[in-house]
Amino acid sequence: MHVRFWGTRGSIAAPGPSTARYGGNTSCVEVRGDDGTRIVLDCGTGARELGLALARSSPDPFRIHLFIGHTHWDHIQGFPFFVPAFLPRAELNIYAPLGFQRSLEEAMAGQMEYSYFPVKLRDLRSRIHFTELDEGFFRVGDVLVETQYMNHTAPTIAYRISSGGATVAYATDHEPFLATAHGESQHPGDEQHVAFLRNADLLIHDAQYSEEEYRAKIGWGHSSVEYATDVALAAGARRLALFHHDPGHDDATLERLEAGARARAAARGGGLEVFAAAEGVEIEVRGNGETSAVRGASALQHRPIAGRRVIVVSANQDEIAAIEEVLDDDGLMLVRMPDIRAALARGPIASPDLAIVDAQLPDGAGVSLLAPLRARLGRKNFPIIVLADGSFAPSAVYDGQSSATDYMAKPISPPMLRARVRAWLARTTAARRESVAVAGAALSAEAEPPALPRSPLAADYANLLGSVSLFRTLPLEQRLRLVEHATEQSYPAGHAIVHQGEWPDRLFVILSGKVRVVEAASDTQTEWMLGELVEGELFGELALLTDRPRSATVVAVEPTRCLLLPQSDFMHVLHTAPGLGIGLVRMLAGRLYDADRKLARYAPDPVTGLASRRAFHDQYPRVASAARRRKGGVLLLLLDVVQLKTINDRYGYSLGDDVLRAVADAVMESTRTTDLAARYGVDEFAVLLPEAQPKDVEVVVNRVREKLAELSSRRGLPRVVYCSVGIAHRKTPPDTPDELFRDADQDMQRSRSRERSG
Repeated sequence: MHVRFWGTRGSIAAPGPSTARYGGNTSCVEVRGDDGTRIVLDCGTGARELGLALARSSPDPFRIHLFIGHTHWDHIQGFPFFVPAFLPRAELNIYAPLGFQRSLEEAMAGQMEYSYFPVKLRDLRSRIHFTELDEGFFRVGDVLVETQYMNHTAPTIAYRISSGGATVAYATDHEPFLATAHGESQHPGDEQHVAFLRNADLLIHDAQYSEEEYRAKIGWGHSSVEYATDVALAAGARRLALFHHDPGHDDATLERLEAGARARAAARGGGLEVFAAAEGVEIEVRGNGETSAVRGASALQHRPIAGRRVIVVSANQDEIAAIEEVLDDDGLMLVRMPDIRAALARGPIASPDLAIVDAQLPDGAGVSLLAPLRARLGRKNFPIIVLADGSFAPSAVYDGQSSATDYMAKPISPPMLRARVRAWLARTTAARRESVAVAGAALSAEAEPPALPRSPLAADYANLLGSVSLFRTLPLEQRLRLVEHATEQSYPAGHAIVHQGEWPDRLFVILSGKVRVVEAASDTQTEWMLGELVEGELFGELALLTDRPRSATVVAVEPTRCLLLPQSDFMHVLHTAPGLGIGLVRMLAGRLYDADRKLARYAPDPVTGLASRRAFHDQYPRVASAARRRKGGVLLLLLDVVQLKTINDRYGYSLGDDVLRAVADAVMESTRTTDLAARYGVDEFAVLLPEAQPKDVEVVVNRVREKLAELSSRRGLPRVVYCSVGIAHRKTPPDTPDELFRDADQDMQRSRSRERSG
């Protein structure tokens, strides 16, 4: 393979005389496979020169595979200046891990909004395809590409690229899982990292800091030169390119760090060649033999984590609240446990997918919980992350059967915890699939039980059910009985799998994909989303148990595959399997618990019945996205009840609540059903009006004030209620409502100043 460095700097570009030798552009590396496959690793500012070179030398048409480690700016900020993206003869295939809160396409497009750049992503003339990756492997041309999550402040993956018997590993923006003075770590994350890089012919590794600098920047998501050297030695790599240079390191500093790394490698023996990556350096990478995939799952198969359950065992309420805030954004369900006793008693009921355990618990050391909890769950590889302060000995969490899956020192970095949780959940899903395949082969080889007719696929279906938590405890014979007449069905995105009001005849088990459960209000055309279900979950059980029509419609959000179990078979096994009945009760109780949490989060304001502030922010992206598609803009109306405190002090809070209800009713009666209205603060109301123009402001405001005066008089309020008003309008709605609120608040202050001066 041919490798060329176009950008070697980290964090931010640092061009100038003092960085001329090693370069000042941010991350960008070109790799060409033996078959001519063009690969670009990251798209920092170095991508500009690369793009110009590709546009000059490439034939018509040409294809580029762009691998993004993660979507922090220093890894994508060169994309708007990457010339092939503007050429109709070019095809760009862009790969990256699924990020936080937004898709890969949204992340790439975000820096090309008009606020930052004159050309939007959708206006580019090349053919662009986006692919979100998980851990695993895939191929582009004859090149084998493998991926693995790393330890960074955002979901970040390393790439292992093999072609013609040679391997290049690219691992930048990675921090040691456990920093040690002697350079060797027994942390499972570090060991897995070394295994992924094993025998690479060229290892391009994050080496942003010196060891001394790293001690002051733990939690920033980067490696020291010393750690990169130790990893390369442990992995048996042939050559190490120190990469992602700190913007504060000039050429002299990098020469010194390079010399130190070479001396460190020489002292350990083994013949590792070490050099600091420099712009313009080209390398021919030769290998010693054939390459084969070391990862067993497809990186192209997205393993969703939304809806997964995480138990947090801690008595520290502030810590739990911080963790909940971090995990909630990924749609994870968090179950709190205060101590070891509660975790052992309630853990199996929660059917968790991962646990986060505080090492210091009121009733003992948290590490003593690991083995018993796994035993109670019946999962020896159940992932557990241990949190401990500096006084805790890390070796205590790596002790045979009681070993932690992962360990984080306090104070924890919320984004790094989030990235690790996501990585372990994705790995657990992949591992379960692999174990299902192995168990399926063994099951097929077993002698067929007597007097139990079944289809040729029954063994496979029974094995699939064994990976679903509800059916995991069922003996093989009962699972075979359950799937005796089962069928498998695939549904395209948008297909209504079941309809509200129809009579039930089967239970649905999701094998892959995602569905959304919606309920239509009986008196309106409105549909309420009740939730989303993913792989391993089931739906349709309530209608079977109650023998009543379906209470909701279930729609496939993405291509979805389900196993359909006839009602008669399910009810027969349910009557003969107490374990299934108990599991069903636990599942329904868990859903009820989740519904209560959502109700607490999204419940209307108890005084006015309007949406809450949190609900407003949760619903804003949907409204703004629709307005952007229609190019209609949005108008924000901010109302502040004048002298509400005076009213409360003089007439009492009961009358103050009547005033708030009058304002809410005036808002609702003066706006459209498509508008989003909320009680935003104690005395503030917000109304978001999609596809409204500045010319509509006066009409809407006058309508609200007239209705408010009418309601004040009709309800016998002792004084006319008055609201200050602020207005904000955007032709293109921003991603968050913060800018709109800032503009509306400033408009309100100007209005008040005019009123006082007038």
